[in-house]
Amino acid sequence: MNAKNRHDASGQMAGYLYQALSALLLLLESTEPQTQVCIEKFDDVTFGDDAESSTRVQIKHQLFNRDSLNDTSVDLWRTINSWCDVIKTPTKNLTDTNFLIITTASVKENSAVSYLTDSCNRDTGTALTMLQNTAKTNAGKTNEKFYKAFLSLKHPQQKNLIKQIYVYDSAPKIDGMKETIMKYIRCGTLPKHEDIVYDKIVGWWFNRIIECLCSPTPVFISLAQLRMAMFDIGSEYKTDSLPIDVDASYNPTQDEVDNLSFEDHTFIEQLKLIAILPERLKRCIKDYYNAFQQRSRWVREQLLYVDELSKYEKRLTDEWDRLFLVMKESLADYGSSVDDKQKEKAGRELLGDIEKLNILIREGVTQPFIMRGTFHGLANQLDVGWHIDFRDKFRNLLKEQ
Repeated sequence: MNAKNRHDASGQMAGYLYQALSALLLLLESTEPQTQVCIEKFDDVTFGDDAESSTRVQIKHQLFNRDSLNDTSVDLWRTINSWCDVIKTPTKNLTDTNFLIITTASVKENSAVSYLTDSCNRDTGTALTMLQNTAKTNAGKTNEKFYKAFLSLKHPQQKNLIKQIYVYDSAPKIDGMKETIMKYIRCGTLPKHEDIVYDKIVGWWFNRIIECLCSPTPVFISLAQLRMAMFDIGSEYKTDSLPIDVDASYNPTQDEVDNLSFEDHTFIEQLKLIAILPERLKRCIKDYYNAFQQRSRWVREQLLYVDELSKYEKRLTDEWDRLFLVMKESLADYGSSVDDKQKEKAGRELLGDIEKLNILIREGVTQPFIMRGTFHGLANQLDVGWHIDFRDKFRNLLKEQ
């Protein structure tokens, strides 16, 4: 074995990821609304509450091989050993607890393990006898301490443990988990959005798992929480809605602002023409930046209808034109005596009136930064402006340049 292979951790990493996805699948398959799971606190996965676990699950994944699970398999006896430790704990009452082994390996025919599957062939009495014989007679050193742990249990404990073990073999490997989970995603998702919704739900799930692993006390994820997350995420991809991926409270850094293209600085110059306060300018830049990021995602993910964005911009421009004419009438009252301060003030009032509008790109997309940021995008193109003379001023500026 070369150095590269000796340090290859892909199998171990795949095992951890597989446990997480298996926990998600097990929760999705549950029919009890009150079901909840905990990751890596009692076993790989546990179902129940923080006092007692009604189901404990050990998950075994083979990335490159699909060996059979037989009566001397290390995976089997290591799992039994861990459950023996739990059973011996005086504070634990596990008489009604089920013990599940989910493995990508196949069960060897006529082995003790084959009698522990959830099938018509299930026979826990025969399985107990065969496992007792294996523990007493097998000379393998690898499992020696596991055999001793099992035989150290009292006979009723051995009988109850084996009675409650269920083996689910030939489970799909990690590269087949997506398709298995996807059937639950498809029930409430438009076909063209399936992959996006899947990725977001799995992302949500892994964030919850991180909370479980980092918490000093057990953290349970309930089926109700999972269903709510699936509903919320799926609802973002209905025909009358659009997902909001951008945090509206995010403030772009100075580097991000500086990296905007030269053309993207026009709206900033427009705002400077009406002498708004630096704090207000920062908020306008935030709206522009976040709206730009969100619209770009919609375009990349092909979530917008044909010409939907251009039609939305026309609606905004039409409303701006109405308010701009109102401002123009107000300033006309001053005649030739109107000065720059009055024009700046009128421009700030126009901007304020625009920010109070509630023109949605779609009925379900209510975040105001989308509209405000899109207005600033139009100001970049000089389709809209705040100062009464904004076009003349920029025409002169371009001549100077």
